[in-house]
Amino acid sequence: MNFSDYIYVDDYAFDNFDKIKENMDKRKKLITDTFFVINLNEYTSKLEFNEWMFLLQRHYKENPPLIVGLAKDYDSARDLTCHMIENCMIKVGNLDYIAYLATLPSIGEDSEKPKLLKISGGKMYV
Repeated sequence: MNFSDYIYVDDYAFDNFDKIKENMDKRKKLITDTFFVINLNEYTSKLEFNEWMFLLQRHYKENPPLIVGLAKDYDSARDLTCHMIENCMIKVGNLDYIAYLATLPSIGEDSEKPKLLKISGGKMYV
């Protein structure tokens, strides 16, 4: 899977990120909990969210999407997506999320983990 340098997460994904990332990289169905993946559609530059097992399809094995968020349930995924859109509108002035990602400071290549932007109770923690 392709993970963005910055990933928006809720409390659940923040606490279980290493396990989630490892299982998604291996493309295994080991995680019994359902959770949602927020990804960037490369063709439309728009955010989409689906259950993580949706990404086990053959198409996504050959064309991994850019994952920009992880959430425990539908409501959290919706709230995270809204928060991401608000940040994009404030920073860039439109809904071009690729341009928004370009405005964020780059993370060094030696870093193995992306920077987690935790949203909890409507507040963001870095």
